[in-house]
Amino acid sequence: MKLRLEKVVSDKDVKNFIRLPYELYKNTPQWIPPLNSMVKKAISKGAPVMSGGREFFLVMNAHQPVGRLGVYINKNVLKHGNNVGSFTLFESYDDLSIVDLLFHGADNWFKEMRIEKYIGTDSPTNGDDYKAILIKNFDDPPFINMNYNPPYYQRLLEEIGFAMKTHLACFKYDLSKPVPEKIIQLIEIAKKRYDYEVVSPQMRNLKKVARDLKTVMENSIPDYWVGVRPPSFEEMLQIVKDMKRFADPDLVAIAYHGDEPIGFAASIPNYNEVLKELNGRLYPFGWLKFLKAKKEIKTFRTFTVFVVEKFQGKGVSFAMHYHVGMNAIKKGYTMAEGGIIGFENKKSFQDALGAGGELYKEYATFEKKV
Repeated sequence: MKLRLEKVVSDKDVKNFIRLPYELYKNTPQWIPPLNSMVKKAISKGAPVMSGGREFFLVMNAHQPVGRLGVYINKNVLKHGNNVGSFTLFESYDDLSIVDLLFHGADNWFKEMRIEKYIGTDSPTNGDDYKAILIKNFDDPPFINMNYNPPYYQRLLEEIGFAMKTHLACFKYDLSKPVPEKIIQLIEIAKKRYDYEVVSPQMRNLKKVARDLKTVMENSIPDYWVGVRPPSFEEMLQIVKDMKRFADPDLVAIAYHGDEPIGFAASIPNYNEVLKELNGRLYPFGWLKFLKAKKEIKTFRTFTVFVVEKFQGKGVSFAMHYHVGMNAIKKGYTMAEGGIIGFENKKSFQDALGAGGELYKEYATFEKKV
């Protein structure tokens, strides 16, 4: 096998980049094809998270793509004192020579950019998509925005010098199991004691929802979360508009102390139930399939929870999850996934277990010095 490393430059290169996982996972029913338009956009236009530069690589065997990789730098991370890059959209056959060639190209690119180390796999959109390598439970298909990959990825990365950086967990919630009465009573006691209420967002006033969510994030994110900062108001407003378009407002909860927003929990229907049938394409008929099938979705994923610092430890996250869960049951949802939560985040980890979650998937990010 004669392998060669190429930069993704032409339209043909982009097609090969997109084509590889379809061939790699053709006998893997758990894999959900991402939208091809998202991958094309990441290559051709980048994303705000790629503000410091980006490059995409292919390893070819004759005319056949056998490995792919994206690398990028986020100026926001550099600005906060971390000389760190990211890799993303990694796919490869189980062959060390392919992976070694791919990451040799990445090493050289980061050296030219004066980056000391890089971490991945990371999201090309600043979301959860393609974020972290799946390392445990390859039997269940992923929920929306979660990654799926072969079991051998961890081994290959470690063999070429990567070390695990973060160990992450996802939890499964069976909505058919009743919430213990004791938990409900404790939630109600906390709401009265600390004088807060939990409601679903009023999507008639998108600007107010955006302001409230931004306020919560500004007062929740600790300084040591390097590179994680609240979006601008315009960015948050776009997020809320997308929420109105694609999400279910009943699966979002906002906590208020009087008029002051103190927390929010955001969930999204598990559109992977639909995306499996679209085969990566929304056009020309994918939208029709999507709109028809989205009403039949019975699972959802909770992907982010924030509570302002002065109300942490006062039951706010439990109250928001309970609010979302009760709404979900009324609408016919049967199961939820929560996460990703770091194993080192012991409080959130125990909260997830205490809320009835079952640890069922594990992920990890990996780091390599240049």
